[in-house]
Amino acid sequence: MRRVPALLLAAAIASFAGRAHAADDDTAVVDPAQEARQQYQAGMQAYQAKRFVEAALHFEAAAAQKPHAVTIYTAALAWEQANRPERAADDFVRALDVPGPGLSASQTQNAHDRLTNLEKTMGTLEVIAPDGWRVQIDSNTEVNAPAHLHALPGLHVLAAQGATGPVQHRDVTLEAGKTSHVEVTPAPSPPTTAPKTEPAPDATEERTAAPKNGAHVYELRRVIGVGVAGVGVGALGAGAILGVSALSARDAYNAAPSRAGYDHANALATWTDVALIAGGVLVAGGVALAIWPSPKNKSEPAVSLVPTPTGALLRGVF
Repeated sequence: MRRVPALLLAAAIASFAGRAHAADDDTAVVDPAQEARQQYQAGMQAYQAKRFVEAALHFEAAAAQKPHAVTIYTAALAWEQANRPERAADDFVRALDVPGPGLSASQTQNAHDRLTNLEKTMGTLEVIAPDGWRVQIDSNTEVNAPAHLHALPGLHVLAAQGATGPVQHRDVTLEAGKTSHVEVTPAPSPPTTAPKTEPAPDATEERTAAPKNGAHVYELRRVIGVGVAGVGVGALGAGAILGVSALSARDAYNAAPSRAGYDHANALATWTDVALIAGGVLVAGGVALAIWPSPKNKSEPAVSLVPTPTGALLRGVF
């Protein structure tokens, strides 16, 4: 029971710390081609020193500045050496799909062979979304949709966001050697039509039905309260996951500072705050609705006239 608050606190601290650190390190925008060369060279140095995670992050940062098939292919090799098969598979797919100057024939064949072997032990998620959307599974690299994402078998969280609008989260279950399909669409706009006006109930009917309807309203309020609290718990869980992702994005930015990494870290930090605040408000509101006591119904006074030997007696029950 104590691990969840601790995780939420760690996620919140990570989000604020990541944002502050990114703001302090913000520098002037440099030439993308020059930054791509610098990131690639740093990646090669880290690869030769067998710091494979650092090397892969540098290669991906270089590709973010200037997409190139060989750069992403090299990042995939580094992820594979770092024992991160899911990220290696993602980058092999991206390297094969990069337009323009692509891989050599031997590199293309090698990428296909390695991808086939990796997908035998992992689940593949094919994500279909509108143009301009970005998708991400767990804390892996965020890529443009449509995309083929990979992860170990089990339950994972897919995040998707368009140019505008909130981030959508969806739970997905992947199986080894199988491909699952998910289609993400923009959330529907709320209806704008005015609600229908019902005629006012008769006063006599309202008094007669008040005790029974009051009990029904109380039960309905409890059901709604439990549902709202459940949504709040889900939002807090999403906030925890986003906080962990924000921490990972911050570490990635610290290892390889770039405009794309800075924007990604700030976005995750913002949505972590939104999810945690909204979750707390929903949980508090739901609990209040569920436990708020129902007003006691008072019975209507009853008055009767009872005949007696000497006249009549007026008797009442209040």
